[in-house]
This record gives sequence, structure tokens and C-alpha cells, in this order.
Amino acid sequence: MTIDITDVLRAVEDVNRALREGFEATQAVVLDSNIEKVSMSNATRDRGGADVLRAVEDVNRALREGFEATQAVVRDSNIEKVSMSHATREFTTALLEGLDVKWVQIAGNTEKGKNFSFSWEGGEEHCTRRAIDKMRSLFCKFSVLGDDRQVDFRDVRSRNLHTLRACGKESTGQTDVAITLKELQHSDLAKFNFVIGIVELKTDKAELKGCQQLLELVAMSQMSQYGQGVALLGTDLNKKWEVLYFDKPDHITVQAFRFGSVAIMFFREKLKYVSVRMENLRKARHVLPPVAEMGVLHIASGEEQDLGGFDRPNEDVHDRLQGLKALERYFNENCNANVTLPLWAQSSDAFGIYS
Repeated sequence: MTIDITDVLRAVEDVNRALREGFEATQAVVLDSNIEKVSMSNATRDRGGADVLRAVEDVNRALREGFEATQAVVRDSNIEKVSMSHATREFTTALLEGLDVKWVQIAGNTEKGKNFSFSWEGGEEHCTRRAIDKMRSLFCKFSVLGDDRQVDFRDVRSRNLHTLRACGKESTGQTDVAITLKELQHSDLAKFNFVIGIVELKTDKAELKGCQQLLELVAMSQMSQYGQGVALLGTDLNKKWEVLYFDKPDHITVQAFRFGSVAIMFFREKLKYVSVRMENLRKARHVLPPVAEMGVLHIASGEEQDLGGFDRPNEDVHDRLQGLKALERYFNENCNANVTLPLWAQSSDAFGIYS
């Protein structure tokens, strides 16, 4: 039997309307019951009236809860839900745009190194624990700058990541491996508080899923105390290696590596300096672009108006325009702003206005 979602929504709206009408009618009963009637005896008002009010309030509460639950069903029916492992490029792009997160794939790293060999015979589910042991041996022992505790790799396939919601999209999922500091309490691990990085594993016969990796990294950045300092490694432990990390606030860089040893060294550095990277990203949200990039641009403060320089030659005006463009670019890329320099100000005709 085929069910038309339109019919379902229409039925839900009918129930919604009925609940709302019942809710309003019950409110009227409550208001009416609070009015002192001349014909009502004191005993009835004190005992029977209180019982009536209590019963009406119970009905009122049940109707209100039903009304709110129905509203939630209606809202939920309009949300497109896709798991992270099945997310398409179109879905991921829309969701990340709603979260104000951008990303870029840069040229692959071809620096010479060596690759490794790992057998996935038996499938991913069967081999993951052995793969984690393999990673421990490849990464060797290391610690995070500023923390003497060693780093460990933990199987977290059964734990849900933070649900991502934006622009009518919703995505949930899990990752394979969480990289944490040793000697943590179980509650810390369960909440992903101290995760510095994650690993998404694929077999040698499966492709790395770029959209899945992007969503997992964003979700973990919202769960870990290290925020956007966290990084992600996608690999089959053979010839497929990708590293994802935030290179600036709300901006992810994706880079593939030809050799596993190079990818591991690069990823380890991201993990080792996770605290430094997190702090640099935090500061970047509140710092203006370098003076060298802004050129001779002057930013007026308070009630000051910068009227000087209007009689300068066109070369200076051109420098000022470049400074404005640098400022526009900075705010748009680092502050989630939507700043646009007016077209008339960019026109070559405008260069000579004040000369």
C-alpha cells in the first residue's frame, strides 16, 4: 500500500486543529471555574470546586502535551534526514552552508615516503579492532604539546556523534576511531570531551567518502573541548590516505596523500599541536587582517570621519580600494559576514572622483 505523505500531513494537521480547539475550550472552562458564583455555597467552592479545577487542569495539561507533540511531528516531517555515511554532495553542501562551514580540496601531497599493507579479509566489522592495533604501531607513542599523557586510539563505532541540523537538513552518524588522551574517566570518553582527532576506516575495496568525513569532523568539532582544533584521518591503511582539518575558523581543508608515512607524520603534527591550533583559530575570529594586506586603508573610529586623502592622486585611491577589498575578503572568510563592496566603488570611474 502506498501512503501519500500529503495525506499524512493533512491528517496530522486535522488532529492538531482538534487539539488546539480542545485546549482553548479547556482554558475557557478553567477561567469560568475561577469565577465566584452567587449560588455556589462556600463548602462547594472550597471542596468540590477545587476538585473540578484539579481535574480540568489535568485535562488541560494532557491536551497541551498532545498539541506540542503533534506540532513536533509536523515540523519533523519537513526535515530531510540522511545518515552521514549516505550523505550526497548536494545534501552535505546545503547542510554545511546552513552551519556557515566552508571547505576546499587542495592538491594532493606527493612527497615521497612509504605505504603500508593491511589485510581486510573478513570485512570492516571483523577487522576494525586489528586495524586499531595497526594504527597504534604506525603512529608510535606521542603526546600533545602541554600535556604529558600519551595518546590512545579507541573504538567508538557504537557511540553517536552530535546531530547536525540546518536548512531543513539533519544528519546523524558514528565514526570508527577516537584519538584521546590516556588515563581518562569513562564519562569523559562517552561524551567525547577530550577527543583530539578521529579516524574513518574503509576497506581496501571501498572508497573514502568525502561527504561523510566532512560531516564527522564538523560534528566532532562541536563535541570536543578542542573545538575546531580536531582533525580527521580517512584511510584503508594501504594506499588511501586523506587528512581533514580546520585551517581557519569554519573552513576545512581536505588533502589526499600518496604515501601513508607522510600522511601519518602530517596528521600527528595536527594532533600534537591541537591546543595551539585551537587557540590560533579562536584568535583569528577577532583579529583584523595584517596591516600590510590592508595597505593605506584608514578605519575611522568613534565619531571621527577620515576626510583626508581625497585630493591624493589616483594611485593612492587605487591603494585604498585594494585595502577595502582586503577588508571585505577578511570579514567574509573569517567572521561569517556578508560584506559586499558597492559596484560603483569598484569602478575605474570612481578612481578620479576625489582627485
